[in-house]
Amino acid sequence: MDTFKVISQRRSIRKYKSEKIPREQIERILEAATLAPSGKNRQPWRFVVIQGKKKDDLISLLFRSESKRKSEGVNTGSFRQTITAMDQAPAVILVLNSYFDTCVDVNGQLNYYRWLTDVQGIAAAIQNMLLVAQEQGLGTLWICDVYYAEKEIRTWLNTRNQLIAAICLGYANEKPFPRPRVLWQEVTDWLD
Repeated sequence: MDTFKVISQRRSIRKYKSEKIPREQIERILEAATLAPSGKNRQPWRFVVIQGKKKDDLISLLFRSESKRKSEGVNTGSFRQTITAMDQAPAVILVLNSYFDTCVDVNGQLNYYRWLTDVQGIAAAIQNMLLVAQEQGLGTLWICDVYYAEKEIRTWLNTRNQLIAAICLGYANEKPFPRPRVLWQEVTDWLD
């Protein structure tokens, strides 16, 4: 594997073929996620793989949540398009922070630095997932629009874990061009 090539070829995919993903491929992606670094080796990530009928249930829940937010006057941005992408993808992986409760003290105050450290580890796990999926010929989409339905999703899952993101996973049915990137030289200060 040429890591830099995998990184440079990865794209956000919003259109998927209906072809089912072999379970072994998803397991390999999850294994890669759990190999990510995390602060104090807390490994705060938890994953819920959703396919088939349960994914249909999730999509219905998301459409209801989007309608509710709109009726409340909330600008949900690209949430509807995101739900459509999730609907097309054969699998969706919800990514959760299982240590969120440990970041809140008895007075309800968030220990921001502990929480941020956990989120950084979870983001590293997500990046591992995206890269291993790319290496296996799968397309992905890292989704944050699910925040518009966080409460409903957590209730549906019957979990207190904090929702961090969702990942669409499937065989790409599009070939997006690379998005513009700022050169590393433009965002780097070098101190000698």
